[in-house]
Amino acid sequence: MKIRGSWVALLLLALLPAVVSAQERTVTGQVIAAENGAPLADVSIQLVGTQRGTLSGPDGAFRLEVPAGAVSLRAQMLGRATRTVEVDAGATTVQIMLNLDALNLDEIVVTGAATSVARRNLANAVSTVAAEELDRAPASSFEQQLAGKIAGADIQSNSGAPGGGLQVSLRGVSTIIGSATPLYVVDGVIVSDIAVQSGADVLLSSGGGTGFSSTQDNAANRIADLNPNDIENIEILKGASAAAIYGSKANNGVIVITTKRGRAGEPQFSLTQRFGVSQLSNKLGLRRFETLEDAVDAFGPTAADYWQPGAYYDHEEFLAGNQPLSHETALSVAGGSGETRYFASGLVKHDGGILTGTYHDKQSMRLNLDQSLGGRASMALNMNAVHSETGRGFTNNDNRSVSYWMALASTPSFVDLRQNEDGSWPENPYANSNPLHTAEVARNDENVWRIITSGDLQVDAIQSDEHTLRMSLTGGIDFFNLKSVVFAPPELQFEPIDQKPGTSYLAHSNNLNLNSSANLVHTWQPRNLGLTATTSFGVQYERRELDIAQILNEDLVVGQTNIDAGTTPGVFQQRQLVKDLGLFAQEELLLLDERLLLTAGIRADRSSNNADVDKYYFYPKFAGSYRFIEPFSGVDELKVRSAWGQAGNQPVYGDKFSTLNTGNISGLQTLNISTTTVAEDLHPERQKEIEGGVDLVLFNRRAQVEATYYQRRITELLLQRALPPSSGFNTAIFNGGVLKTTGFEAAVQVFPVQTEDLSWNSRVTFSTDETIVEELPVPPFRAGGFGTSLGGFQVEEGASATQIVGRDTTTIVNDPRCDGDCPIGTRIVTGIGDANPDFRLGFANEFTAGPFSVYGLLDWQSGGNVVNLTAWLYDLSKTADDYADACTIPGCLDGETLGDARLRLYPGRTSKVWLEDASFVKLREVTLTYDLPAELVQSVWSRASSLRLSFSGRNLLTFTDYSGMDPEVSNFGTQAIGRNVDVAPYPPSRSFWLSLDLTF
Repeated sequence: MKIRGSWVALLLLALLPAVVSAQERTVTGQVIAAENGAPLADVSIQLVGTQRGTLSGPDGAFRLEVPAGAVSLRAQMLGRATRTVEVDAGATTVQIMLNLDALNLDEIVVTGAATSVARRNLANAVSTVAAEELDRAPASSFEQQLAGKIAGADIQSNSGAPGGGLQVSLRGVSTIIGSATPLYVVDGVIVSDIAVQSGADVLLSSGGGTGFSSTQDNAANRIADLNPNDIENIEILKGASAAAIYGSKANNGVIVITTKRGRAGEPQFSLTQRFGVSQLSNKLGLRRFETLEDAVDAFGPTAADYWQPGAYYDHEEFLAGNQPLSHETALSVAGGSGETRYFASGLVKHDGGILTGTYHDKQSMRLNLDQSLGGRASMALNMNAVHSETGRGFTNNDNRSVSYWMALASTPSFVDLRQNEDGSWPENPYANSNPLHTAEVARNDENVWRIITSGDLQVDAIQSDEHTLRMSLTGGIDFFNLKSVVFAPPELQFEPIDQKPGTSYLAHSNNLNLNSSANLVHTWQPRNLGLTATTSFGVQYERRELDIAQILNEDLVVGQTNIDAGTTPGVFQQRQLVKDLGLFAQEELLLLDERLLLTAGIRADRSSNNADVDKYYFYPKFAGSYRFIEPFSGVDELKVRSAWGQAGNQPVYGDKFSTLNTGNISGLQTLNISTTTVAEDLHPERQKEIEGGVDLVLFNRRAQVEATYYQRRITELLLQRALPPSSGFNTAIFNGGVLKTTGFEAAVQVFPVQTEDLSWNSRVTFSTDETIVEELPVPPFRAGGFGTSLGGFQVEEGASATQIVGRDTTTIVNDPRCDGDCPIGTRIVTGIGDANPDFRLGFANEFTAGPFSVYGLLDWQSGGNVVNLTAWLYDLSKTADDYADACTIPGCLDGETLGDARLRLYPGRTSKVWLEDASFVKLREVTLTYDLPAELVQSVWSRASSLRLSFSGRNLLTFTDYSGMDPEVSNFGTQAIGRNVDVAPYPPSRSFWLSLDLTF
């Protein structure tokens, strides 16, 4: 009986496909756009309640086998509202019309290393920016295009230099001395965003003069290499629950970038041609010396040799008054068949700098291929090659009066520094350099070659109505070579001062990131239960190598630039190698007819940056959301969500080592151990965050509201502590201390008017956060700035992590800021400000009337402080534009000028003299567009599809009480604490662009 029964079972199994086939029918159909009836390709058509589905072809047509009875088909496409249609029993054809998804409720958002979910179900506050939102106004990098558009993101330009140089902070401060930048993932590959110092320090000596240690070189971060035109969308994972899928590298958030891909159909070409011009948007100004007595009083008897009645030379205008022509040409093509799809692009871009000798050039090529390998396998290949050249000039702090505005601060306006008629340059009698001459002949250039390549193989091992099992293998390479050149010829005024006239510096930085990951994703969707269960597992390996070799030589032969043309060579090198391994698992349940989403996951990481390279650190996450459909009148959907998760921040490379320093004694090579050691258990910082929020869809999808409150604690901070001299070391790096951040984010998008001929789209983003040092196992310490006399940053328990401390004078007996008794007039060190703003708000509007549209974005930062040391330098030299104005600040003496009062108050009474409010409102972007009639375009060229003309501007207006050039400034570049210090930066500019966009 057993044998007979087995044969019966086998016979039934053999006949089952025929039985099933007899009970099924073929449904064909077409998907079209609701607004114009155009066919839509690459629309996902799924049989509801199963995993069975297909894609529409170039003509919008599709074909799907379905059961014989009545069924439901769901059509989904990025940018279109998902629609479910009923197909009656016996029906064989269907037409599906999809509306535009203005609120992007159906866009797919990353939830795991290989999984995603529709935004309507998302349980985390993840911000997304689509290509059309990025491409409003041209910019050096896509980070500039994000400013003012993301709730919870502080995107701050370190200076106005072309070629980038920004810092993105997500949800406040997440570290003190650790890495402070988000993790960038492009098409599944982790890419480098390091900022390699240019070597300008060999001339400026702000950090020792070696060209390696200074963080004040105004370096660009390498994510600026990407071509913004290639980006399809960007997802910003701000919270620990969303970012936990990247484990110990996600403490500062994750920015996931997806590039454009081909679609089935005939080749579609897009050509963009832009021309632009930039101009100086703000100047500090210079004091006018109306009388010889004023000039002599400020500069001594030698002033009589230069002062002339009415003489005024605007050196800022001579330096930064250039209005260079910029241009950009971008060409792309996309298309393919059902089996092979492609997207290819090219870019040639030139940004002229307003400062003499500065510029940014970029050339980029990209090829993205998607290949179907039969019915169950597919492969994606992404290749991007970039070349860029940048001249950044010499700005920011220096100790040799070489940086342009450092020299201008001590140069009176009656001295003419312009080139003489015979080609020679006058010497600056009041500074070590003539900045006009320096800008003309000195070089601070970077040359970058970069290749980013990735591949993804996906295999559907199991495909059935209820089960799918997808396996994917992803690998990628990110390699760049950065060549840095700094050159100052011997004839420059400052060069002979050190008895070694002429400086030549050359550095090559090679960076290699290798990524590989394997993922297994199982989806179970039992029929008619309203349940989808997605289980994923994976492993990820990453290897990062950085090699920086520097050569410096001085005392050059006149007319020679080569490194070997000097007499005092120096060689420096740094090498880094990091290996990371991560394992992860996640379960995602979509229940109750897609109303309830529950997610749980865990990541385990180990890294060679940790003291114990074999130890795994675990990062769990949990999240849930529930959608109420039409709970109240006017409310289409109400979603409540909550999430909890953990993420980490690895120790910086080298923190676990005791560094060997090289030197020489009488020509003999020596080695000595540095004075810093490390704890034996050094490991990643850990962030634990909980967030809760509410999302509303209102008025028949005409408005959307998102609100999120979060609280995070960063424990096991990377810190330094002092050691007893008997240990042989001065300091040790260890884990300890707690930061606590609380914050609120909100975003509102409204379509007040939405008709066939007129539309209005309005969006507001708002965020506020505060970070407190909750626990600190070491005494308070300074974390940036130039000391308490001017205002510096101090980390101490119970205070804001971004507080600014300085000197102040008590005005009452026993001032509570004093320790113990103190009479009136006691000088104390106390908190005088905070770099963190009170809130940030972005306000964007777009109006469309027929072929015309107008877009504008206002970016408002309220509060925060900047230590304006540029103003201090101008006051010390008595050259500040308002120095001789009548005193209007508290504590003025009779007849005292404003500049004299500021100098008298510093340093004897207070450090608040040059501490200023950093509030501003900027008109970030403005764009006017006109779409030419299709009939007119095609009458000129029959193959053309559309032609758009645009006029746009960036940073056109700034409203602020800040007296410096720009309240968005950071002398110390990219770091967690110690920003908002203004020392002779690259000046800000506004830009205007005329663009032509042609599709054919």
